[in-house]
Amino acid sequence: MTRPTRLALGVVFGLLAIGFGVVSHGLHVLADPDWRDLTGVGLILGGVLLVAAGLTAVAAPRRAPRRTAVGWRAAHGAGWLVGVAVFAGVIVLPVAVTMLTTHAPRWAIPESKLAIPHEELRIAMPDGRELAAWYVPSKNGANVLLSHGSGGSRGRLVSHIQMLARNGYGVLALDNPGNGESEGHSNGLGDNAQPGIDAALDYLSGRPGVDPARIAGVGTSLGGEVLLEATARDPRLRAVVSDGAMRPQDGREHLDAAPYDGIGLWIANQGIRSVSGMHPAPSLKPLVPRIGPRPTLLIAGGKANGEVPTNRDYRAAVGPSAELWEIPDAGHTAGLRTHPKEYEARVISFLDRALG
Repeated sequence: MTRPTRLALGVVFGLLAIGFGVVSHGLHVLADPDWRDLTGVGLILGGVLLVAAGLTAVAAPRRAPRRTAVGWRAAHGAGWLVGVAVFAGVIVLPVAVTMLTTHAPRWAIPESKLAIPHEELRIAMPDGRELAAWYVPSKNGANVLLSHGSGGSRGRLVSHIQMLARNGYGVLALDNPGNGESEGHSNGLGDNAQPGIDAALDYLSGRPGVDPARIAGVGTSLGGEVLLEATARDPRLRAVVSDGAMRPQDGREHLDAAPYDGIGLWIANQGIRSVSGMHPAPSLKPLVPRIGPRPTLLIAGGKANGEVPTNRDYRAAVGPSAELWEIPDAGHTAGLRTHPKEYEARVISFLDRALG
C-alpha cells in the first residue's frame, strides 16, 4: 500500500478504537473496574498501535512510482480520492455506527447529580443481572417509569425527573441494560430493552404505596420507542409520553438521505447484529394500535430529520386516544430545553388527565 493509504488506515481505525475503548471501558475502569473491561483496555492498546503504525508509514522510504506519465499520476490521484470517499461511506461509517450502537459510555453516576430526595435502587432481572435506578417517592399517588435515550443514562434525565417530581409524581428513572450503572450489554437500538422495562414495572407495581392502576411511561428518543413498544405489550402502563421516537425502519421513508447513505447504514446494521447477537426491535407501526384506547402523547421536533412525519404515522396508528405535539423550532428531544414552561404544562396536564 502507498504511504497515504497506510497512514489513513492506521490513524482512522486507531482513533476509532481508542475513542470507543476509552468511552465505553477506560472511564469505567477508573470509576468502577470490572473484569469485563479487559477487552476494552485491549481495544485502547490496539488503537494506539494502529495509530503508531500509520504514523511510522510517513517516515518509511518513498517508493518510486511504477509509471511516471502525468496522465497516469493524475488518474492514480483521482482514483485514490474516490477510494477514500467509498472507504469512508461503506467501511468507516458502518464501523463507527456499529461501535456507537454496541458500546455505550459506562461510568458511575454520582448521587449529587439529582439534588432532590430519592433512593438509589438495584432491580434484579430474571437472568440475574441488576439494573440501576433512582426512585423519587410520589406525592399524588401516581408514578412514572422514565426511560432515557440511546447511549445515555438516568443521569441525562435530571430535568425530566425534577419536572415530574415537583408536580407530585413518583419517578422510577431507569438505566437501560448495559447503560449507565446497569449490568448487561448496551444496545443503542433498544433490541434488549424490554426485559429491563418488564423488571422495572414488576418492581414499581409491587412497591408498597404505589397504586398499580396509576403508572405511566415517559421516554425520550430511544426511551420513547421502548416505552411505546412496552405500552403496546403491557396493560400496566396506563398512559405513555414519547418524545422523539423514530424506529429506523419506521422513519426510513421520511428521511432525506442519499441512496449511498443507505448502503452504509445497511452494512452498519449487519455489523450491529453480528456484534450484539440480538434480534432487531420490531417496527412500532403494527404494535402501537394495541395502545388505544389508553392515552398517548407524542412529541416531535421539527428540526429533527423525519421525526414529525414518523410520529404522525404513529398517531394515526394508535387512533383517537393519541395526540401529537409538533415543535417546529426544536431539535431532537429539545422541547424541554427550548420551551420549558409549555413542555411542562403539556406533559403534566396530559398525565393529570390520564392518571386522574
